[in-house]
Amino acid sequence: MSRCSLGLDIGSNSIGWALLDTENQQMVDAGVRVFQEGVDRDTKGSEVSKNETRRTARGARRSRQRRNYRKDKLLRMLIRHGLLPEDTDSLQKVFDADPYLLRAKGLNAQLTPYEFGRVLYHLNQRRGFLSNRKTGDMKETSVVKKDAATIQKNMEQADCQTLGEYLSLINPHEQRIRGHYTFRAMYKDEFEQLWNKQCSYDGQLLTDELKHQIKDETIFFQRPLKWDKDTIGDCELEPEQKRCPRASFFARRFRILQTVNNLIIRNPNGTEQPLDAGQRHTVLEALLTRKEVTFTAIRKKLNLMETQTFNLEEGAAEKKSPKLKGDEFNAQLSANKILGKKTFQTLDEADLVEINELIINDDFSDEEVISKLMEQHDFTQEQAIEAANISLPSKYANLSELAIQKLLPYLEKGLITSDAIKAVYGDYQPGKQDDAKLDRLPLPEDLRNPIVNKALFETRKVVNALLREYGKPESIYVEMARDVKGSKRERDELRPKQWKLEQVNNEAREALLEMGIDRPSRNDIIKYKLWDECGRICPYTGKSIGQHQLFGPQPEFQIEHILPYSRTLDDSYMNKTLCCVYENIDKSNKTPYEYYEDKPEQWETILHLIAKLPYPKRRRFWQKEVKLDSFIERQINDTRYITKEVVKYLKMLGVNVWGTKGQITSELRHQWGLNDILGFTGAGLKNRDDHRHHAVDAAVTAVTRNEHLHQLAVSKYHKGDLKFDPPWPGFREQLEEKVNQINVSHRVTRKVSGQLHEETAYGPTGLKDDKGQDVFVYRKPLEALTLKMISKIVDPTVRNIVKERLAEFGVNPDKKGKIHKDVWSAPLYMKTKNGKSGPEIKKVRLHTVSNNMILINSPDGTPYRAVEPGSNHHVEIFEYTNSKGEKKCEGRVISMFEAVQRSRKGKPVICRDYAEDKKFICSLSKNELFMLEVEPGEFVLHRIQKFDQKGSVILRPHTYAGQVSDTDNPPLIQRKSPNTLQGYKVTVDPIGRIFPAND
Repeated sequence: MSRCSLGLDIGSNSIGWALLDTENQQMVDAGVRVFQEGVDRDTKGSEVSKNETRRTARGARRSRQRRNYRKDKLLRMLIRHGLLPEDTDSLQKVFDADPYLLRAKGLNAQLTPYEFGRVLYHLNQRRGFLSNRKTGDMKETSVVKKDAATIQKNMEQADCQTLGEYLSLINPHEQRIRGHYTFRAMYKDEFEQLWNKQCSYDGQLLTDELKHQIKDETIFFQRPLKWDKDTIGDCELEPEQKRCPRASFFARRFRILQTVNNLIIRNPNGTEQPLDAGQRHTVLEALLTRKEVTFTAIRKKLNLMETQTFNLEEGAAEKKSPKLKGDEFNAQLSANKILGKKTFQTLDEADLVEINELIINDDFSDEEVISKLMEQHDFTQEQAIEAANISLPSKYANLSELAIQKLLPYLEKGLITSDAIKAVYGDYQPGKQDDAKLDRLPLPEDLRNPIVNKALFETRKVVNALLREYGKPESIYVEMARDVKGSKRERDELRPKQWKLEQVNNEAREALLEMGIDRPSRNDIIKYKLWDECGRICPYTGKSIGQHQLFGPQPEFQIEHILPYSRTLDDSYMNKTLCCVYENIDKSNKTPYEYYEDKPEQWETILHLIAKLPYPKRRRFWQKEVKLDSFIERQINDTRYITKEVVKYLKMLGVNVWGTKGQITSELRHQWGLNDILGFTGAGLKNRDDHRHHAVDAAVTAVTRNEHLHQLAVSKYHKGDLKFDPPWPGFREQLEEKVNQINVSHRVTRKVSGQLHEETAYGPTGLKDDKGQDVFVYRKPLEALTLKMISKIVDPTVRNIVKERLAEFGVNPDKKGKIHKDVWSAPLYMKTKNGKSGPEIKKVRLHTVSNNMILINSPDGTPYRAVEPGSNHHVEIFEYTNSKGEKKCEGRVISMFEAVQRSRKGKPVICRDYAEDKKFICSLSKNELFMLEVEPGEFVLHRIQKFDQKGSVILRPHTYAGQVSDTDNPPLIQRKSPNTLQGYKVTVDPIGRIFPAND
């Protein structure tokens, strides 16, 4: 099959493939592989790491365990040295004392050993925030700094020596003492003052060795930050070197030089000019000394007109005040609170590099950095403290420091990065592997992109299965979905853009309905948006565009391609505007520049009229040269980073591989009449509810050639009836036949790991309700209460207090509705016998009933906690004979918790050994496939969607990709009990071949 072409349509959770023998004009095979995306999604659709929730909870548990261990260690140490009593009652009496008053008293008077032990134990409980010295714009640190600075200011105003002394002055009934951010340094300073004062009274007990044990080994002991430096990627140009931190002096200068060298001035008439040497020096100096510089400020420095813009300004993220990022390190270091501009200017580059590396070195603590700055660079203590807290960029650049230093001299001369790389490394890039010729794809490298990594692993399975079945193809054509190609930042930006575009379209649709246009078409919506965009004035003639002139039965204005479609294949919104019908006819197949270059007065008017249009449209008006072949070349080749990595990976097979953009795949699919292969509905629109549409796209990708794009350019907007020839005669019929034979392969969810149970912990009561169900209790914050929960509050006194608060806000817990958050804005307190406020109520205990809880026992076997089972792992179906002699089937659902318990005990995860009177039939897990008998003798492949606690199974057709609900009926969804589930379980390999399941 060496003459075959393989098309791959790679998405975030699917791979469509099609194998075609282009020489003999035959469709060989096609298929679809569906799998879970490499990330989870939150309720808003944003990406969430699959293990982030569990990792966060695990980190919190470890922090709590370490804190408890530290408290227990200190307690035993203080008891051992006579600073706390050993018996419980005496210890409780010591702990009943107000620690804040003792902390204030200890600064000026002698404390008893037990009182000082109480103070030390309290310092261990509240030891303040310590930065881990990771670089980055740390929001948490900024909040801590702001709150801690306020506390420090209040301490100075109150003339307090320590934090404890200040807190002792606060009345807890008027103001909450806890809940403030404080620095670790505050507690260390207080410890030193208290220890020195108490040591002056009893130096024999408070020895230096004990101080070291208490202070350095216990209270202020900090585990070193652990991270694997192997996770840092390799340099693209020097593969033996690790990538350079973005906070590095050289990485920041490299980025700034890249920015300046890429900066281009755009004039109102469409001409462009690079910065000259003087302009370049001015911009570079501004960026190297400031954190950021607005484009408005750059225009003033370069004495440019307001109408002159920059290329980087058009695509800036901040539209209101676009700016360029400068050097935050230099800007912060030269600030008055650290060195000041005069002192900063005396430092040479070597000094700046050394200070920079010292500040970003995570191996040094804050104290070590401060000390080194004072000793090695003559910083005052105040300057060193501020410098140690300088915030710098996080993460890593694509290049190593070695590569950056090699390229910097060329960037200093004004070369752009690609030219600098060519000057240093030539056409050969170090570390670039020669194209291998393997028989099978190996495991892919980690691209540090979970979505792409997941897709590549599944691509490997599909391609290797095809190689085993059909041999190597001659060529592979890869089209990647938009949500796969970009980085996480780009994907995160794409979702809000899509949401905003949807909102704009909805607003346009509503406006059209108000104008009396019923059921606005897509073309009507585009017209309205273009009408609004150009200010209802024709960009070519300056004529005003009225509603009737645009939407009437004989419109005088129409949608127009700025650059002719026949010469660019550009049918995007950014290549469209409105134009007078007659002007458009005269313009014909010319670009605006070509048509109006001999009409200077009208051209000047047009340049003025298009000033309000987005830059991508203005750029098309200015464009002088248009070559169809160059546009086709861009459509055929996708040069984005991820696509290049995938292409490089597939080239290891030693075959020709191309990454295609695929923007015109839908157009070719329409022209070749492929949009109704799967019974697509609605004017030939693609049916995305059928997984097999990915195989159709893959087939189009595999056969698309330059001649097809040339043909498309001529035929799409031709007024006549031009025939658009298919790749070969009978292509559509062959593809339809293969697509209808596809068995969609689904990756099965069968792993024995993950969340074992729900997060809420319940307390067993040992009671049962009137239905015999077990009663449990659990805690809920006031803010999380619903009206239905009010009657379930265990404590009647608390229940009444809560009801009283609800009544104050006019909320009746016996009716439907929601509890507004303002209800709990003021604290809620218990009431004492004398009517005064008692303890604050933050959470309440509720009761619930369940027969499905997992009990967790203490060492003595007594259940002390219960949790609800999490997800189900599989259902085991077995057959038995009832008392009437009838054969029946029953399903037993196995939770993830039970599956893990079986695995840990060395037992089979799937139990096949039932009692003698029960026969194991099969097990079913999510996404496994089942040949369901829908009619006598008629079997249809279905996917297991889910199953309930009673063992009932919900199935969907293997091809169906749409959403389903509990109200849907066959054929979209099938609900079967173990008794009505007729058929047999099968497995489908990655390329769609069906095999009997060994269940």
